[in-house]
This record gives sequence, C-alpha cells and structure tokens, in this order.
Amino acid sequence: MTEPSESGDAVASRTFRLELVRAVPLGILETLMATFAVLIAIEHFHVGTTGKALLLGASQIGLMASLGAIPAMHALGSRLTAVCGWLGLVAACGMVGAAVMNDSAGWFVGGVSFGFFVFMVQTPLLTQMYQSNYPGHKRGRLFSIVAIARGVVAVGFGLFAGSLLDGDIGNYRPLLWVFAAAGVGSALCLFRIPSGPVPRQRVPFFRAFRWVREDRLFRNLLIAWMLVGLANLTGFKLYVEYLANPRFGHAFSPKEIAFLTVTLLFGTKLATTFFWGVLFDRMNFYLLRVVLNTVFATAMLLVFLGTEMWVIALGMCVQGFAFAGGNIAWSLWVTKVAPPERVGEYMSVHTFLTGVRGAAAPFLGYWLLDDIGITPALLGIGCAGLMMLSNATLWSEVRFGKARRQGVPLAPRDPGA
Repeated sequence: MTEPSESGDAVASRTFRLELVRAVPLGILETLMATFAVLIAIEHFHVGTTGKALLLGASQIGLMASLGAIPAMHALGSRLTAVCGWLGLVAACGMVGAAVMNDSAGWFVGGVSFGFFVFMVQTPLLTQMYQSNYPGHKRGRLFSIVAIARGVVAVGFGLFAGSLLDGDIGNYRPLLWVFAAAGVGSALCLFRIPSGPVPRQRVPFFRAFRWVREDRLFRNLLIAWMLVGLANLTGFKLYVEYLANPRFGHAFSPKEIAFLTVTLLFGTKLATTFFWGVLFDRMNFYLLRVVLNTVFATAMLLVFLGTEMWVIALGMCVQGFAFAGGNIAWSLWVTKVAPPERVGEYMSVHTFLTGVRGAAAPFLGYWLLDDIGITPALLGIGCAGLMMLSNATLWSEVRFGKARRQGVPLAPRDPGA
C-alpha cells in the first residue's frame, strides 16, 4: 500500500491535528452507539427484542462487511482516506432518514442501524492509516490523546442529551439531526487526511483470510480475541436493558442511566486512556492483553452482581478503565503482528470476526435473559469465566521482568516501531 508523499513528520502532524478535530463528531456519535439509540428505542418507541437486537448488532454486521473494504478500495483505485470519507457520508444519510421520519419506529431503527453498519465498514482502512501515518514508537500515545478528546466530548454531550431526554423522551428528535451532522463532520475530516494513491487492481474478497492459515501468531491471538470479545459484547450490550428494565430490579431513569453508562464510563475511560497508550507502546502485548481481560472480568462481576447503585457505579468505572485500554489494543494490535503493508488486511480479518461475535452477542444475550431465564448474576459470571479462559490461551507467551517492557512488534517487521 503506497505511503503518503509528504515527509513522515508532516504526515503524522497533519493526521494528528485532523484526528483531534474529528474527535468532536466521533464523541457525539459514540454516545448514540453506546446508550441513546437503545434508550430511545425502549423508552419512546417501545420496540421489541428484534428491533433492539438490530440496533445493537448493526455495527457488528458492518464490521463483518468491512472484510470488503480493502478489495473495494483497490477496485476503485481511490485514496484510502477518501474511501473512509465517502463511507462516513453514506452513514450520515441513515441518520438523516431517521431524523426526517422521526415519528416512525421502523425508520428510527432502520436509519440508525444503517448508519451504524456503514460507519463500521471503514475500520480496517483507519487502522492502515494509523500504521502508515503514525510512527510506531508513539502510535499508541497519539491514538490515546485523540481518544481522550473524543471521550471529553462524549461525557459533555452525554450529560446534555441525558438531561434533555430526562425531561421529555420526545426531545430525541433534534438529537437525531445532531448525530447526522456529526457523521458529516467526521467524513469531511477524513477527506483531508493524507494518504497515498492505491493501485487499481482486483483483490479477492476473502484473500485476507490466508493470513489466518499462514501466520500462527495471528491465528492464536484471534482465538483469544474471540473468547474475550464474545463475553464482553454479550454482557456490555445488555447494560442499558439491565439498568432500564424493571424486571431486573433497577428501572433507573434516563438521566441515571446516562450518568452510569456515559458520564462515569466515558469519564473514567478518558482519564486513563493515555496511561494505556503508554503501556501499549512499551509493554509486551500478551501481558497487556491478560491484564485487560482481568479488568474487564472484574467490571462484569461488579455490574451484574451489584445490588446497590454505588457497586454498579464502581463497575462502570472499572469498565471505563478497561475500555480505555481495550479501545487502543483493539484498534492497533495488528500493527504488532502484521507486515506494514498488510495491516489493513489483517485488521479486516479481525473486524470480520469481531462482527460475527458482535452480531450474535445481542441475540445470545436476549435469548439467555428472555427465553432461558438466566439471571444477570449468572450471565456476569459466565462472561468473566470466558475472559479467564482467554487469559489461559495467552499465558504461555506472557513475559515478566525486563521482557515485559517490550512494546516492539511481536513479529519484528515494522522498522518504524
């Protein structure tokens, strides 16, 4: 994949500045994905299980479709960031459709779900952009600073939107236009980020899966990600349902739910993101992943086993701490494994498998709660157990002592790292 024509420092600086600007619309959109889409669906439209699962699973289906992002880019012969920008504009169209037909539950679920779907297709291309435009020795830190800015916006907008909906859930209508505008703003920033031309050629849709067969290191890490990802997505995607539905003994108000799942979670996330960015650049990735899995498991147990609000609030803070590191690790870990020119392909396999488990997780979670009748406590214990199993698959590669302070790629292929 061709690098940008500007010097490395100039490319990194320009990319970083535009990513900081893009953090504003991304922070707004993050609150829609994390909380407000499902909250509006439950409180205003009273949608059924299928509609809620569609909202929760649309972004994951988009990750599955992202396997085609690299082939599509080569088929078009277009710049990487230009493809990302056009995908962002198409995603914003879904939000516009939901805003225009704001009294229709079908249009709301369909439009927002479509936006989530398209928005996530660009993910492997963004990771390739970070590989190409950021130097390896500070990639995690640059990414973390942008994530902090995004988190600040998410916390502030979450407080505003939560208060607005707490007064009247019907106030969601103007929020949809804000989300649509955020999608457009993100796309415009992507158009301006430098990236080199891509040769126009035919790339088979499933070509990236050859690396699963040929790269043992990559294959083993994908297995570990599958275990922890299935547990995390199944549990976390049900947080709003668990807190809002009276059958589980809580029935918190929209303002309280926004405080727990947006303010506390994102507040802790942004406060600790840079810490994880430094660790990503300096620590052996296997050890970093084991630590993250343990923190995620602790959060699940606190939230689903907690009966008092302060325990659930503590769990959300721990979840935010885990998300801070998990976001960096999930977005950048393939830069530790893949050859620089193949990062996008490696990432597309990772996002495809994330989409598979993510699309199944909401349906699995609702099936366990509604049809099987499993208690939230047992669900939390089961999710934590899967995360510990993931740790077991990684343990033989964990390094302690001086060896833990090795943030270099696990496969030493990136001279910039």
